[in-house]
Amino acid sequence: MTEQFVSIFKQPNATTARGKYLSRVFGIFSEEVVRIWASDPRASYEDLGRPTLRNVGEISGSTLDFTFRSRETGKVYVAELKCEIEYQDYKYLVLSESRQLDHHRKPAFAALLAAAAKQPELRAYVGKKEVPIDGAILVWGAASSAGRAVVSADKGFEAILTLAEVVADLQAWQSEPYRALLEHRRAWSNEMYDALLGTARADA
Repeated sequence: MTEQFVSIFKQPNATTARGKYLSRVFGIFSEEVVRIWASDPRASYEDLGRPTLRNVGEISGSTLDFTFRSRETGKVYVAELKCEIEYQDYKYLVLSESRQLDHHRKPAFAALLAAAAKQPELRAYVGKKEVPIDGAILVWGAASSAGRAVVSADKGFEAILTLAEVVADLQAWQSEPYRALLEHRRAWSNEMYDALLGTARADA
């Protein structure tokens, strides 16, 4: 599934412009793909919403992408999606080592790492309501088995999910919300291109 996902964006002899373009387009709705996956009862986790993390005594905090609750254990984890596809010639597309995370230095990612380390002063809020959390999950584009293991061990993540696996699940489940998302995005793009080319239908 990793190879399939990578081949969507990275192809032999393809232009750099192609990879940059597809990377940006996919980035627009990649979070929504994960949300659709989590809304399916067959997914390992359900999404409770975007969490804001802050330390005790702080007024402001950092907002992450997801709050995942395990459908098996009921445990709750904050999560952040990092899917850098073409960036630096696909250097970060497949997670293989911990240093691929080092360039993420914004407060939100630091908060994710603090949650993974289970720092006791950290608090999580979803919709202004405090939610006890049990750790953190990283969502990446794709990952090797060794990369997943070493990064989880180094950073303390409960799990590392990948969009490669999420997409594979949605395809296998023949998810209608997923299909609708892609069909709508494709239709919107085609309408724009047709209009720019001057070939748009009069009744469109």
